[in-house]
Amino acid sequence: MKVYALIGPSGTGKSYHVPHLAQKYKIDCIIDDGLLISGGRIIAGRSAKAEINKIRATKIALFYFSPDREAVKEALRKLAPQNIMILGVSLRMVEKICEHLELPLPEEVIEIEKIVSPQEIELALSARENEGKHTIPVPLVELKRNLWSSLMDTVPVAIWRWFYSSREKTVVRPPFSYLGKLVISEKALLSLLDFLLSRFPWIEEVKGLSIHYSERGVEVVVNCIINPDFSLSQVGHLTQKRLKEGLEYLTGVDVRAVNVNVEGIADREEQLVYV
Repeated sequence: MKVYALIGPSGTGKSYHVPHLAQKYKIDCIIDDGLLISGGRIIAGRSAKAEINKIRATKIALFYFSPDREAVKEALRKLAPQNIMILGVSLRMVEKICEHLELPLPEEVIEIEKIVSPQEIELALSARENEGKHTIPVPLVELKRNLWSSLMDTVPVAIWRWFYSSREKTVVRPPFSYLGKLVISEKALLSLLDFLLSRFPWIEEVKGLSIHYSERGVEVVVNCIINPDFSLSQVGHLTQKRLKEGLEYLTGVDVRAVNVNVEGIADREEQLVYV
């Protein structure tokens, strides 16, 4: 199976343009926002766009929940597609979806900015920001059959006849688009990180904790004293893995890196051995 990745920021038109790319590259299946789509039909999964809570929507798009994940994996086993395209805001997101669905990593990455004009992206972003409009690359009939009870303001949009055989796709306004943007404060993120660290037996004391923001996510820096029963390599690996998984699961924030600085090792006499 060959995996293609279509990446770009939210609202830049990935779902709108993916049917054309699927036809061009002879893609058998598309994975988009929690849905497995083939031949213009929803085969398995559930749409993240049907969720009222944006954090939960992010988890659904990443297949965090076992029932959805297993249903899509089973459907993929039955379909056995030769080519599949996965949509995501970043390559890291697509790789995470591949990991959860036990798929190969992408062999080819397509950036939406390289196939769509700046003017088209600007219009798509405006529709997303001002009207909350999202595209699902399936016909209105198919959407009604699977998701109608959950989605609002569904509008059919005619497209070129060579996009599958469906002749249309659908623009929706997800419930969470009515609620405005979700902003998680730095203080809240630090509190969550501190809580997670308090549950790690290999951390004796947190000496410092900070977050650095970038366009692609956050970088976490931890300064700590560690339990002598754990090696430095264990502490580094476990802390990076558990903090990243925990923060992404609880908030949907993309954690780009976790840097662990060990300032000392607590001995059994409650004294510190500094490193």
